Amino acid sequence: MGTGGQRGWAFKSADDLKELYARKGITPDREIIAYCRIGERSSHTWFALHELLGYPDVKNYDGSWTEYDSPVRAPVEMG
Repeated sequence: MGTGGQRGWAFKSADDLKELYARKGITPDREIIAYCRIGERSSHTWFALHELLGYPDVKNYDGSWTEYDSPVRAPVEMG
């Protein structure tokens, strides 16, 4: 998020957000699943991609690592 000066906190412009995400390979033609440790940051990412930028295939795994990693020896793919 960028600062909005006297208006408080605000999102970066749509063009800036698209550029930031594209540099990481996150583009509107791909399926995107946002996740984090407890679902808080991933919901922010979902909102930015789906609601602000209009990316059509964005999902939020709201259970995130806290839920997924609770079973012992859950498979995790790295890379």
